[in-house]
Amino acid sequence: PIVVNLARKHFKGNPDDLKLFINDYNLESWWDGNKKLSSLIEWIKIWESDGVTKIDGIGTQMHLSCYENEKNQKTVENSVVKMFQMMKASGKLCRISELDMGYVTGSGMFGSSLKTEELTEEQHKKMAEFYNFIIRKYFEIIPEAQQYGIAQWCATDAPKNSGWRGGEPVGLWDRQYNRKHAYAGFADGLAGKEYDMK
Repeated sequence: PIVVNLARKHFKGNPDDLKLFINDYNLESWWDGNKKLSSLIEWIKIWESDGVTKIDGIGTQMHLSCYENEKNQKTVENSVVKMFQMMKASGKLCRISELDMGYVTGSGMFGSSLKTEELTEEQHKKMAEFYNFIIRKYFEIIPEAQQYGIAQWCATDAPKNSGWRGGEPVGLWDRQYNRKHAYAGFADGLAGKEYDMK
């Protein structure tokens, strides 16, 4: 509450233009039923109960993985839907603030992340389909009045020496700035269309 109140106090523009967000990761936490988001929403209620503090929105970072294992993938998709439903119910502005995606193989809960050069075209298409799912669900579930934008975290795939998901296929473009299947899935989602893997 102190930081929020100081930000409002020292803002030099029109107070109605200032929108303050809580921005956090793992709000779609599929392994525990979105407990982190549930806790965050409760904390926002506690902070705002002083009658002074006002938090305008929730930013979900969404550093996700697309899972080869269909059961895991379906669980992730369900948790993304639940996250958006919970964000909607909060009444706050809703923003996807840092969306990116890796690709995971294996049957375990978390599996092994693949490097960009290891992915097949079909795996790239599966990632595009998941991007498309996420974008469409955002617009389907979050009312227009609560929508506050979508930001992709990585323009291109990560170089091998990157401190963030080094060598992984996290971008909508490859390292040579060629559009990937992920770009098409993302763009089709923005247009409200399903991605056609064919």
